[in-house]
Amino acid sequence: MKTLFRNGSIHTMNGTEVVHSLLVEDGRILDVNCDVPAGECQVVDLHGKTVLPGFHDSHEHFLCYATDKEKINFFGIRSLEEMAERTRRYIADRGIKKGEWIQGGGWNENEFDVPVLPSRQDLDKFCPDNPAIFTRTCCSVAVANTAALKAAGIFDDIPTLQDGHIVVDENGVPTGMLHERARHLVYDILTKYTKEQLKQFILDYQKDLLSTGLTTVQTDDFKLWDATIDDILAAYEELDKEGKLNVRFIQQLRLITDAQLEDYLHRHSGRTGDGSEFFKIGAFKLLPDGSLGGKTAALREPYEGDPENKGIFVYDEKVFYDLLEKAYRNGLQLAIHAIGDYTMDVILDCYERIAAKYPKPDPRFRIIHCQITSEDILDRFARNGVLADIQPLFIRADMEIAEELLGKERVSTSYAWKTMLDKGIHVSGSSDAPVESFDPILAIHCAVTSQNLDGQPAGGWLPQQKLTVQEAVALYTTGSAYTSYEENVKGKLCPGYLADFIVLSQDIFSVPENEIVNTKVEQTYLGGKLVYSC
Repeated sequence: MKTLFRNGSIHTMNGTEVVHSLLVEDGRILDVNCDVPAGECQVVDLHGKTVLPGFHDSHEHFLCYATDKEKINFFGIRSLEEMAERTRRYIADRGIKKGEWIQGGGWNENEFDVPVLPSRQDLDKFCPDNPAIFTRTCCSVAVANTAALKAAGIFDDIPTLQDGHIVVDENGVPTGMLHERARHLVYDILTKYTKEQLKQFILDYQKDLLSTGLTTVQTDDFKLWDATIDDILAAYEELDKEGKLNVRFIQQLRLITDAQLEDYLHRHSGRTGDGSEFFKIGAFKLLPDGSLGGKTAALREPYEGDPENKGIFVYDEKVFYDLLEKAYRNGLQLAIHAIGDYTMDVILDCYERIAAKYPKPDPRFRIIHCQITSEDILDRFARNGVLADIQPLFIRADMEIAEELLGKERVSTSYAWKTMLDKGIHVSGSSDAPVESFDPILAIHCAVTSQNLDGQPAGGWLPQQKLTVQEAVALYTTGSAYTSYEENVKGKLCPGYLADFIVLSQDIFSVPENEIVNTKVEQTYLGGKLVYSC
């Protein structure tokens, strides 16, 4: 049966077009700006509300977000004392037994009243009877206690790693800090979630996505260290077949070694774009550097005040290129993490080599994050048609530390979203959740105001990089749809497109910029069916 959604202020995102109605049948839009058609038709009154296409997050870690609900949440803590209190409360509330592993995440020493890194000795005090590992908000750094380090065999016998670092004190004893792949020496010994547990996580928490207006999510779940790749894929595939997915998921393939990539290519037929309307295979993903806050993003020049530290590029560069080439030759789009400028140099070199060796009409090479940029890097993006997956919400934390770590000159050409658009670079919006909230409204606020959620600093941090509301909304609609080759079915509310749309509490195009953050998603429709209502 047809459904007419009428009496709305419907921003189609086909340019600045605004229409008053949508006619929907079988999950797709038949017509816009039309009256009630002949024959049987349900009519839904939108009561003059602002309507947008469903939001699309081009990069997050959904299962990490979901499983983190089972761990200690350290987001927002201001001291080690708060870390200790939340740990004690978690142990008591969960009835954690002696010897059970304890995990937590979200701490950020830069938000402490007195910035200080936690140590293994701190965690030994917080959890004296349990092995524990607490991951920093950036997910590139973690701290483990003595029991955890010993369980992983890296307390007395400390390996030398190219792709990570086990920090030691002046006596050569581990401090508990683990950078990049060093974290996985502990993560890899943790008990894995079962497929059925993963299915339940997806069912329990997909509603959180819908409540923020997200109808499509590109998720890198292979980053989840306590689950297997096979079980992650099977969990989504089974829920899809059972008709239980209410969000359209696209799985990014984080396959970090040649052995992992070869195993996937041999045992799984899915290549980029394969799948159903609710679960598809997305791009191939690697993490060759770390984070700014963790001082592990790989830079051309050292961090300010730390002349020996240029961050960590975690791969041998030949091995890195070979992985990208193999994935590309085997039908996988490339979407590679890069925060530091050096990392972007390496990736762009690889993309240029691959494009010359294996020319395709529309490869849509992507770089995720694109934070520490320069004019020459952005020119290479534009020249090579490389897509930028950005996270506007990152500025609320990074504005507090960027100048201290990078200096004014490098900051002046970084977080350059407006410059990207002006240069013709295709830009999409994402969250990197659970590193940041996946709520697109919060990100749109940051993109438009260049301020944190408290409206600071006055006038904006990098005011020259502010976007218009139309540009910011496009990041999470048309922009993200383009990254997954879906610009003809998602991102707009036009005939032939999927009827994925959201109803907002206020018109974000007309309210003052500082009030965008107060906008709520009142309803979310997927294929014309109501899947969320507040």
